[in-house]
Amino acid sequence: MKKPLLIGLALLLIIGAVVGRRWWWKSTDEVAALAAGPAPAAIVPDSTVIVLTGRVGAGGTEPVLARKRGRIRSVYFSPGEYMRRGAVMAKLADYNFVTAPHDGFLGERQVTVGEYVTPTTVVSTISKQGYLVVPVGIRAKKAAHVQPGDSVRVWATSRPTRVVTGVAAPATDTTGGITLEIRLPSRSPLRLGEVASVQLKR
Repeated sequence: MKKPLLIGLALLLIIGAVVGRRWWWKSTDEVAALAAGPAPAAIVPDSTVIVLTGRVGAGGTEPVLARKRGRIRSVYFSPGEYMRRGAVMAKLADYNFVTAPHDGFLGERQVTVGEYVTPTTVVSTISKQGYLVVPVGIRAKKAAHVQPGDSVRVWATSRPTRVVTGVAAPATDTTGGITLEIRLPSRSPLRLGEVASVQLKR
């Protein structure tokens, strides 16, 4: 290969490295600016709305029992995962299976591969309801105007990049105000236990 050609290739590599480095710095700066900036316009509060927070749940939990004796061979679920009734959660060495008793969200794993279980061993927990809920407290009944069945905007407080639509359930009277439960589809991009923001009309 001739010397001029080698020199030309070296210059191209140097120019590419400089341009790429500048592009990388620009991209990371833009990401940082977006992260530090205000929430998207769709969820910026104004005088016509009120924003409350609540912790994402699923209406209580109940234990999922092994119901068989044997040694755990495989586990097929992750904490917080949504499972349909009858879905396989774990397999025993004798090819018996632990299945979800009904639709719901699973809790932490309480067994490990190789562990011997009995019919009363708790494998995990499962939510009593098959949808997510965000309960929020309203101090004054007139602080927000919402009726059962109304659509409500909801987003993860720590991740305000995607707004989802929830449905208001009937409110429950409490001391000093009411508790409002917002129901979300099971596939909403929120996780059990995280804090969510709810936007209501004043």
